[in-house]
Amino acid sequence: MLQSKSFVKKTKQGKVVKVVREHYLRDDIYCGAPFCKVCDVAAARLGSSASTIIIADTNVVLHQIDLLENPAIDDVVVLSVVLEEVKNKNLSVYNRLRALCSNPQRRFFVFSNEYHKDTYVKIESGETPNDRNDRAIRVAAQWYQNHLGGAVKVLLITNDRENKKKAIQDGIPAETVESYVKSLGQPALLDVIVQPPSEDVTMEDAEDLRPSKRKTIYPEHKPMSEIISGLHRGIYHQGKLRVNRYNPFEAYVGVKVLEMKLLSTGAQT
Repeated sequence: MLQSKSFVKKTKQGKVVKVVREHYLRDDIYCGAPFCKVCDVAAARLGSSASTIIIADTNVVLHQIDLLENPAIDDVVVLSVVLEEVKNKNLSVYNRLRALCSNPQRRFFVFSNEYHKDTYVKIESGETPNDRNDRAIRVAAQWYQNHLGGAVKVLLITNDRENKKKAIQDGIPAETVESYVKSLGQPALLDVIVQPPSEDVTMEDAEDLRPSKRKTIYPEHKPMSEIISGLHRGIYHQGKLRVNRYNPFEAYVGVKVLEMKLLSTGAQT
């Protein structure tokens, strides 16, 4: 099956060229489960007695690679969409993940969901690339669930609140990292989990650092267009912020035009 995508772009020389990209989809990509009755099990990497197959999203891999490297975590399906995202964001984590997938002592299996005809998804109108990738992960998890016919539990591990919510709505079992680790009954693994840097932020809020997923901490005082206009008209003034090294809640803003320093105190000013 062939999918094609065409678009036009402008070169450095000013010429407009049409680019056509072909995407081949296959139906002979196997799931990696040795107990599957449909796929070729010769290259199966998952455990024959696995009770749960784990599918982790990109941010879980990026932030919890130490946990994934622990021998207690096995029978993990690494989707190609996750592998590609990790490669683009952190090459060191990508190499560690690749080492896990190639280690014959570990049960990590790479599933090429981006090239399987039943799991490939096109980006929808108005959908961001990150949201499209999250949807691709859910589609792959649901495919595994249907493909294996209930022979094993397929669990999506994500700390993205919206992704988890949509997965549960689609009938896909989903848990956060902390919730899953607690269910294993190994308290020592909790020390391996990377916690959010701030105590007043939950793991679900802090894990996903992709631009489209970031939450606004402080509301904007003024739109950027109004600020720029105000600077040109002399209504607003711009200066460097210098935080007191002995008191993080106190800072000065030096404004050359006014020939004075403005004092700023508190966490929100």
